[in-house]
Amino acid sequence: MDHKFSAIIEARMLSSRLEGKVLKKIHNKEILRHIIERVKKSQCLDNVVVATTKNRKDDKIISLLKKLKINFFRGSSQNVLDRIIRCADKYKINYIVRITADNPFTDYKLIDYMINHFNKCTDIDFLANNHYGDPKKRIIAYGLDLSLFSLSSLKKVRKLSNKKKIFLEYPTLYYHTKGKHLFKIKNILLARQMIINNNYRLTIDTQDDFEFIKRIFKEYKKVYRKYDYLEINKIRNILNKKKSLIKINNKIKQFVPEV
Repeated sequence: MDHKFSAIIEARMLSSRLEGKVLKKIHNKEILRHIIERVKKSQCLDNVVVATTKNRKDDKIISLLKKLKINFFRGSSQNVLDRIIRCADKYKINYIVRITADNPFTDYKLIDYMINHFNKCTDIDFLANNHYGDPKKRIIAYGLDLSLFSLSSLKKVRKLSNKKKIFLEYPTLYYHTKGKHLFKIKNILLARQMIINNNYRLTIDTQDDFEFIKRIFKEYKKVYRKYDYLEINKIRNILNKKKSLIKINNKIKQFVPEV
């Protein structure tokens, strides 16, 4: 059965380690805009919506989204779980691709690959590509993470999680922890050409991460002469050739929420 999916991109200005990162620019384009443009290339998404907060600092995000004519929702800054649900309800989204705005190389081909896989499964509630965030099992680089799930199952998570703070902040955490026997969950093994290995951090949490991503863009332009779309396999080729780049941010510790 083919389900209609929409992408919900979580974005806000406040960040404990790098405030305002979603609007920082790489080659005259905001990180959030890079992500939106990459996601909109998907052939399997019905809609792309940004879920931000009611905090006044996020007015800057809204200004950008209005300029780009992108749908948005403003909700709680602390309760991300509720924000996603209310966003989905507003835009009548039944199946969600969850994306965070600190991952500038979010890839539309990977999105479509996972949606097609989800549609081939029977009654699946939750599909991940990162071994549920387990650092000992994950294969892919931080920053290529995606999760797909039904709105109906996320509403069950809201009821079952008893408003526990960790589940409000990390809305998909319940599926593979407390709820792993209550929901039908699956981790997808990606095709080799879609993988950049877990030695690399392609997410932006710190200034070092930001500098690393900028260097990838710079090296990409040198080799491929344009920025139309940074292909995953081409990014991997650059990293393989410029192995010293990893030193820029490989000492950054990735936060992994625990129950």
